[in-house]
Amino acid sequence: MRYKTLRLAFVALAVALLASACTIYVRPGGFVSDDISLSGVIQDFRPTRGAGSSYYPGENVEFRIVTTQSGYVTLTALDPDGRIYVFERNIPVSAGATYLPLAGARHVYTVNPPRGLQRVRASFTSTATDGNVRYVGRYGDGEWSSAISLEIRPSPVRDVAETDFYIR
Repeated sequence: MRYKTLRLAFVALAVALLASACTIYVRPGGFVSDDISLSGVIQDFRPTRGAGSSYYPGENVEFRIVTTQSGYVTLTALDPDGRIYVFERNIPVSAGATYLPLAGARHVYTVNPPRGLQRVRASFTSTATDGNVRYVGRYGDGEWSSAISLEIRPSPVRDVAETDFYIR
């Protein structure tokens, strides 16, 4: 009996140490990673109706992002059901305010179920990413953060900001 208790305590300690070694902390407007350093390039990121606003299925959502330098942005999202997907990759942005999708784009971002809180992250890189990181089949905040970290790591200048809205 004492051996089982000691073994359980050892396993719990090992799990706690592993979990603390690769922590990504979400901060307002983005995340902070123990693995990689972020540059603070994104000054603001939100839906044009404002963070926490409501949208109905079939409506289009647009985003405003403000950056301190030119580069590329990839938009990814975490659905209310935990599914992760890409809105759009390697969108060229200039320093200052940019509205997404870009003016003249032949596509829109249309809101679809499931209903609930939709979280969206803008990943800024100074160079275009190669698109090798896959988000399909990933679920949850941890896998989302890991995929973003893998994608932005090669860029010398990188940042991530997060916003959200509700699908009613």
